[in-house]
Amino acid sequence: MVRKKRNQFDVDEIYRGLRTNIEFSQMDDAIQVINVVSTIPNEGKSTIACNLARIMAAKYKNVLLIDCDLRNASVHKTLQISNRSGLTNIISEFREGVSIHSFEGVQDVQYDGGYPLSVITAGHRVPNPSEVLGSKRLAKFLNQARQEFGYIIIDCPPVAVASDAIPLCNVSDGVLYVVDAKSSDKRKVKAAINDVERNGGHVMGVVLNKVESASDSNYGYGYGYGYGGEDNGKKKKKK
Repeated sequence: MVRKKRNQFDVDEIYRGLRTNIEFSQMDDAIQVINVVSTIPNEGKSTIACNLARIMAAKYKNVLLIDCDLRNASVHKTLQISNRSGLTNIISEFREGVSIHSFEGVQDVQYDGGYPLSVITAGHRVPNPSEVLGSKRLAKFLNQARQEFGYIIIDCPPVAVASDAIPLCNVSDGVLYVVDAKSSDKRKVKAAINDVERNGGHVMGVVLNKVESASDSNYGYGYGYGYGGEDNGKKKKKK
């Protein structure tokens, strides 16, 4: 039991550090909507998105986590909550001015301490994920969410699998790019990051995941992060 608690403490400390870096990066523009993306599936982006949202909710009110990986939804599995109603269900009914909190697909998850974390799972499968994620209705939905939530964490689809993540990056304030330290192809990662930035996304940092432990003191957890990537002289678009 002591070992398990120490493991969780170590992991939480890493995410608190990531949260602190996000807080200190807001020198000129507020960062409210944060996308978590990766190059390919199984690099750990969903786990990182869920843990970041949890740590954010430990300190801030009105934190929202959205699963936008409509082809391979996993937030509901990670958090062990229902996916009976989620993003696709909400988008099909959403109208401007309607409170996000009024929809059935918004679930609150309470952890020890902190504030409730609001979660919108992916919802029912749709035949056209790219059209849903690139729709004007989704953009309006996110604008409404900005009015109701302080931080919005979006678990995005992998960049190299489909173009689904690109329109989401355009409407976010920053992108956290997850890289698998063991298996990621550096050339593919670089090409994918360039693609995101070329299409208007702001990659503000990289999270290096699945790093091998250097000693037993790490208790097998291999998360690391590098924050504050180059923006190549680009400025974020004003909302």
